[in-house]
Amino acid sequence: VAKDLGLQLPALKDRDAHVFDTGRTRYFFVDLKNGHLTMMEQVDREEICAAVAKCVLNFEILVKRPM
Repeated sequence: VAKDLGLQLPALKDRDAHVFDTGRTRYFFVDLKNGHLTMMEQVDREEICAAVAKCVLNFEILVKRPM
């Protein structure tokens, strides 16, 4: 995430970067120690979208203070 946004690691923390999941369950977070998008826990595809051929998890990464 840090690399994709062109930010140094301290800037992610200073700008309070975090993941905003659109669903009820939070699956991801921005690890402010290394700048990576990280999973909170293992994702069970059958539980999330068993009846759908293509499984998509939508989320946004919010960064305070303009880029």
